[in-house]
Amino acid sequence: MALFHFHVTQIKRSAGQSAVASAAYRSGEKLHSEYYGEDSDYT
Repeated sequence: MALFHFHVTQIKRSAGQSAVASAAYRSGEKLHSEYYGEDSDYT
């Protein structure tokens, strides 16, 4: 019998978090945020 776990957290700009930075970290890529005008490099 398989058991699964699913966990979701919100990314909040008001708390200084960036969805682009989070995506770059999870994918191990370099992504550019047009909103903040900065790059997140996790290569």
